[in-house]
Amino acid sequence: MPRSLAFVAGVGVIVVGACGGAAPPPAGPAGDREAGLRTRAAGAAATSEDRYGPLDVGADYLSYRKLTDRPFASLDHGNRWVDVYVNQLGAAAYLSGAPVPIGTIIVKTSWQDDHGRPSSVAGPLFIMEKRVPGYSPTHDDWYFAIHWANPPPAEAKKFGGPIYWRGTSPRAAYCWECHDRYDRHLGGLVSSTQLPR
Repeated sequence: MPRSLAFVAGVGVIVVGACGGAAPPPAGPAGDREAGLRTRAAGAAATSEDRYGPLDVGADYLSYRKLTDRPFASLDHGNRWVDVYVNQLGAAAYLSGAPVPIGTIIVKTSWQDDHGRPSSVAGPLFIMEKRVPGYSPTHDDWYFAIHWANPPPAEAKKFGGPIYWRGTSPRAAYCWECHDRYDRHLGGLVSSTQLPR
């Protein structure tokens, strides 16, 4: 085998080995991993935690500490532009890397992408809440939710209208399948968008 192919093959093994765990979800258009997660989540059996309704956890997010001064592009949130809000209880821990206290709520607002910029079309709200030990030990006791009141017509058709996937619903796997790989299950901020501490 030529040296360059051996190197590429070796890198492929390292990359695959680094992912570990379950097999990756099927890729969506152009290898978009997030689209694969979204498609698989939409196809999961519906539970009572998928019934659409008003946002409950995080509904007061506009009173939280906003941690970004402008939206940043997030491939893991559907190639949308997101802003991050954290309630007062958890903001300092989120920023410092300290353990996040029970009751911390994180809300990411999102905007659809418009050729590399945020559009005026709102995307879903992505919500996390740190819950008491035992709530969901496999996911470090995080509650996850996606709430999208007004998806664009093409998205509404895919999902059957507005969505509210949350809690232990298999559709919330859209969230935890990525977050389980992050430190403290949080993900993070893009430093250039972070507001001064």
